[in-house]
Amino acid sequence: MTSTPDQMLEDPALALVYNRRLLDLAAGAETPHRLDRPQLTARAVSPICGSDITVDLDVGPDGRVTAFGFEVKACALTKSAVSVMRAAIIGKTRAEIAAAGQSLEDMLDGKEVRPAGDWAALEILSPVRDYPARHNSILLPFEAVDKAFSQKE
Repeated sequence: MTSTPDQMLEDPALALVYNRRLLDLAAGAETPHRLDRPQLTARAVSPICGSDITVDLDVGPDGRVTAFGFEVKACALTKSAVSVMRAAIIGKTRAEIAAAGQSLEDMLDGKEVRPAGDWAALEILSPVRDYPARHNSILLPFEAVDKAFSQKE
């Protein structure tokens, strides 16, 4: 049985993870925003839960993202990460995006690291560190973006 957002907020254990702010962030990735003619496109699928994301990128000659598109069929955790990415990715290089993904992964692994700068909103996902089976789906947007950049090599 699938829990509704209201049921998630009422269950004390789930309310730490699926709080109102996280659900609001996730809502920002409900509607696909694909680019019409992207330079780069990649898809990533979680083998654990089946979360599925496709990202589109346009990249300038300086290697910075100039446009970002996505379609995500996944849980609220993945959608929250996509929402933060959508707000932060423009103007970033592959290395900067990878560093943000690494800080997210380190935070989820329990290290004393927190996403910073434009990526600071990813800290909303910190309670998920207690649920390692969910880490892969949260990191999926970063995997897809890295795959997209790999097409330029």
